[in-house]
Amino acid sequence: MKNKLTKFITILFLIVLTTVSAWAFSFRNMTLDFVQISDTHISTNRDDTSYKALGSSSVLLKDAIEQINDIKGLDFVMFTGDMVDSATVDNYREYYKLLTKLHYPTLNTFGNHDISYGGLSRQEVLEIVKKCNPNYTFSDTYYAFSPKTDYRIIILDPVITDRNTSNGSLSDEQLQFLDNELSQNQDKIVLIAMHIPSVQPFVAQEHALLNANEFNEILIKYKNPIVVISGHYHAAKIRRVGNIVFVSTPSLVTYPMGFRHIKITNYKDRVTYKFDFLTTRLDDIKEANRQSVISYATLAGYEKDRETSFTYRKKQHKSIRYKRNQIKKASKTTKTKKSEVKKLMQHKELKPKKERRKFFGKNKKSETPIEQSTNEYIEQQNNTEPEIKTEQEI
Repeated sequence: MKNKLTKFITILFLIVLTTVSAWAFSFRNMTLDFVQISDTHISTNRDDTSYKALGSSSVLLKDAIEQINDIKGLDFVMFTGDMVDSATVDNYREYYKLLTKLHYPTLNTFGNHDISYGGLSRQEVLEIVKKCNPNYTFSDTYYAFSPKTDYRIIILDPVITDRNTSNGSLSDEQLQFLDNELSQNQDKIVLIAMHIPSVQPFVAQEHALLNANEFNEILIKYKNPIVVISGHYHAAKIRRVGNIVFVSTPSLVTYPMGFRHIKITNYKDRVTYKFDFLTTRLDDIKEANRQSVISYATLAGYEKDRETSFTYRKKQHKSIRYKRNQIKKASKTTKTKKSEVKKLMQHKELKPKKERRKFFGKNKKSETPIEQSTNEYIEQQNNTEPEIKTEQEI
């Protein structure tokens, strides 16, 4: 009797252990947990500009790496382009030297500063990346893979190399590649990473994806959850259009000098998204840059553009017409509403308390300094050639 009881307890223990282990593995497989960091602009020979803290680019990335190493259980770190400020061997050497301190595997997309017109060619840069990053086992600058059963990651390369420009464009081959990948993975959550966004966080045609409409038209045909992460504009913005989430992430060398911790969990009937926003701990560098940047509030975005979480119910499908109209509406957004600018001004990071009171007195009807600078910046983008185009600041 005693032997039977012992045997029963042993079997029961093994069943419980197997069940718990299977649940833990399954839950881990359900979640994609990663950091997105963009526009690090590593430079070994340039001083700070009014827009980018290039002289501090290495220490800013070092600080970000230390913060990332403190996050437990990440799957990878995704760099969404402009890893270096100019495509030189010295800059790439410094970039990968810093990455040796990172405890997680890295992946990257390529930005317009990474592959320069008149500098290192696309193939030369690709060879450097493949030699320095053992996780980059792909033969081209655009590719796709499945890190987990429920997920498909698609990397695209919109960099134009036949002229000096901050615009981007996806080749016909890449658009066809994207369509094929989405068609074959409609049962998965798809993460698309590319440097230049297809929905601008603010209007700046000199930096736009030239065939954004073609790209978006492909996306809206599909009903599975799709997340598009980008950089380039040095601005924070999160937009939801039905099953599609467009995410723009700021630069590490331009205020607010932040990066994202993104966690996506796939359940049978829903998908949950959690976006955390981390900024540099080097407050003196951040504050100096904030004071020199035009319209820093536009770059910082609203609170919901930095940190947010939401749930997408899989049965809540939106029509193609609805999604097309919403993307067009988002793409035409040019001005910040005064009420929303006021909320921004109330954020401690953006203005000290005394200045907020002064700007928003009861009878104050004129434009606030931050709203004025925002509107001036937008008008400058629309009517004149901005400084950032001349120096390729973005």
